[in-house]
Amino acid sequence: MDNIPKPFPLLHLPRLPLKEVFSMMTPFELINISMASSKSKVIMKCFLKNDKNMKYRLVVKTSKEPKVSLFGSDTCFDYILTSDQSIHNKMDYAIFQDSLKYDILWVYSENLILDWMKLFKTVKELFSCRCSGVIFLPDSFPEQNKAVVDFMKLETAEIDGCLIRGETEDYEDIEYFLNNINVTEHLEIYTKLSDRFQIKRNTPLKGIVIHFGNCLTFNQLLQLDGLDIDIRKSNFTNIELNAFLLSWMASSSHRNLKRIKIPINDFESFETIFDLPHQVIDPKLIRQGKTSDNEIIQLQGGADIKRIDGATGTIYFELENDQMMLIMIVSYLFT
Repeated sequence: MDNIPKPFPLLHLPRLPLKEVFSMMTPFELINISMASSKSKVIMKCFLKNDKNMKYRLVVKTSKEPKVSLFGSDTCFDYILTSDQSIHNKMDYAIFQDSLKYDILWVYSENLILDWMKLFKTVKELFSCRCSGVIFLPDSFPEQNKAVVDFMKLETAEIDGCLIRGETEDYEDIEYFLNNINVTEHLEIYTKLSDRFQIKRNTPLKGIVIHFGNCLTFNQLLQLDGLDIDIRKSNFTNIELNAFLLSWMASSSHRNLKRIKIPINDFESFETIFDLPHQVIDPKLIRQGKTSDNEIIQLQGGADIKRIDGATGTIYFELENDQMMLIMIVSYLFT
């Protein structure tokens, strides 16, 4: 019995040696120690509060194996909860195209969403970081989506960006998410939407990407409020694209628009799109302008249309993966 090693009383160490030990630990180890007891959590928070090297950006994902990720300057720590007991405490490493190193840890859980919520809250408090991004997968836990959104609303007032991805056409869960979580900059939707889907916002987003644009109605297109809008796989006719441009020219929609990219499905009759006042610009002519957010840009060629407040929409056509795209860049041209 005397040969059995006794647990090392880590938290009984003096402050400086304890700080040195903590500084050598990974976020995984720090998180696990902090979750051992309320005392360890308090001590860990005090240590990390004054450590300028422990600054991370928090991103969470509600996949079937829900994840909490901490992004540092050169490393991302992925803490993944799994129902597969055989991979409990499994660790892996990867380097992707962004040259960021990924350290990955799987931890077994009997209640994935409940433990994910606890982990989310612990990490947020421990590292004093706000949640900057959410990957919301409504198909993963459809019966718990509302609980997940309600929890996130309590934990984070707003997030910078969000990716919503799913197979099921369930616009109500997506609407509930967007109506309760304030996305401030970028929104990407990779799921089919109902014609009843609406995004209600008081301020424009910096970027909106809609992957299944064939589910968008013309009225939904007019309601999208963003500086940069990218719509893919849409079924809008040339007549509807013409109506969209006329609406923009009359300042009836998209007053905050800086750039839009949208498919053209009938390029042979593209003159229908330009059944409005416009001016074709010499393709060799290079001009300068200022966008709505004061970015100075250069424009070469294209075709100009004018908004009633003096803004210019310069239109280009570009082939992208066998799909012809209409691109309009909005600026106030320098004279």
